Amino acid sequence: MFADNQRISHRQMGRQMILSLLVPILLCLPGTHHILGANGLLGILVNFVLYYFIIILLIRIAPSYQNVPKFIALLYMIPLILTGAYLLATVSRLVCTYLITGVPRWLVGLLILTVCATGSHMGLEKRGRIGEVSCGLVLGGFVLLYVLACFQGNSAYLNNPVQGSFRWEYGLDSTYGIFCALSFLGFLPFLLSKVSKPNSSGTPIFSGVLILGGMLGTALVLSQAVFGWERLIREQFPILPLMAGTNLPGDVLARFDVLWIALVVYGLFFSLGSIFFYGSHIMEKSGLHPLRIWLLLLVYGAAMHPFDRYQIEEWFGRFLMYGITPLIAALTLYVAVCCKGRGKGGTAEK
Repeated sequence: MFADNQRISHRQMGRQMILSLLVPILLCLPGTHHILGANGLLGILVNFVLYYFIIILLIRIAPSYQNVPKFIALLYMIPLILTGAYLLATVSRLVCTYLITGVPRWLVGLLILTVCATGSHMGLEKRGRIGEVSCGLVLGGFVLLYVLACFQGNSAYLNNPVQGSFRWEYGLDSTYGIFCALSFLGFLPFLLSKVSKPNSSGTPIFSGVLILGGMLGTALVLSQAVFGWERLIREQFPILPLMAGTNLPGDVLARFDVLWIALVVYGLFFSLGSIFFYGSHIMEKSGLHPLRIWLLLLVYGAAMHPFDRYQIEEWFGRFLMYGITPLIAALTLYVAVCCKGRGKGGTAEK
């Protein structure tokens, strides 16, 4: 039996975190910004060290997030709006391409927005239960994909990596790109007051980072073994053709690729729901809850606007690396330095 006590367990928190980040990371990182081969694996290892200390910092300053100034809360909306728009644009394009044809993209986007926004305020406990139950299924699905992809690989692509071979400048690019993808862990302090024993949350959070890094590292090796770096750097989402080429032995299921796409779409739905959940949660704690509708409108407008030159899918990588991540880092440092003692009760509950 689950208890409705306005709190979630460490396991629920960790699985929500994994489920929110897993699909966007696997979908978008391989092949981009030199996240290939040895450079990508180095970036993963370096980020393990970096985020070990960052997670300790986030837990220690979490009490200060319980009553942040309104202007800080509004600034935190910027990463959520841009990321939500990117996720909405991406998932609506995937749905229109692979699952539903002949339906206008703006209508598909509106339906997705409605579904994800409706579920975002169902309650922390319900969201925790959904994450706890479905995270294992999604992870298991990707593990099965990896096992099946092993039979497609060609060792020649790994023996002659070329651009996937180690270079310091590429390794730094890879490290920063992965750091940016994980920077949304900076929103966790807003939630830690609702986690049982928040001061001991470091182990499940870091375990989630290890799982995400392991899944990404495996995807980097397999995708290069299957495609080679020449094709890998040309694919926008390398995980999709990797899925398209796999099937169960004996062709047990027809159109097995549709099941993979459904898995990706579900993961993106959960990620988008996390954006709306954090936005609603932050605004509610800051007394800005009436502005919640503006979060939805801005996300939809940024994702579905008609100007082809400014499609967010093409620009989001730059936004993330040069705008969103530095902003999250600056806000975290500001809260750590300037908002000490503002938390309700002064310390997090033990």
